[in-house]
Amino acid sequence: MKFAAKRTWPEKATTWEHEGEADGAESFASEFATLEQLAVDTEFVVMCKEGDAQQALFFRVSDTAPYRLEPAKARTATGATAAPEAASGPGPSAAEDESEPVGLPNLSPVISMIFYMGKVAFIATAGIALMAVVISQLKKVLG
Repeated sequence: MKFAAKRTWPEKATTWEHEGEADGAESFASEFATLEQLAVDTEFVVMCKEGDAQQALFFRVSDTAPYRLEPAKARTATGATAAPEAASGPGPSAAEDESEPVGLPNLSPVISMIFYMGKVAFIATAGIALMAVVISQLKKVLG
C-alpha cells in the first residue's frame, strides 16, 4: 500500500516529508522515523493514500535506539491534544487534560501599534502647536 508521512509536533511540516510503499502503516512509520532520524517525543502522522477511506494514524517516537513508536493523539491547531477515542471510550477530554502548557499570545503587534499611535499623536500635537505659532506671527505681521 502507498503511504505518506509528515511531522506534526513539535514542528509541523506543511508538506508530506516521506512517501512510499509498505506492508502496513506501522512498518512505514518505523521506516519514516529511521530515515528522518526523528528525536524522542516527536509526533507524526501517517496517511494511507490508497482506497476510498484515507485513514490517518498518529505516532510518537518513544525511543531512538532502536526506534520504538507508540500511538499518539491528534494535536489541534492550538497545540492541545484532542482525544479522538474519548467519544467511544473512557478518559479525560481535551478540556480536562491540563498537562499541556498554555501558550501566551504574541504581543508584538499590539506593542507596535501603540508605538505607532504614540508617534502619530506626537506629530499631530507638534503640528497644531506649530500652526498656532505661525498664525499668531502672521496676525502680528499683517495686522
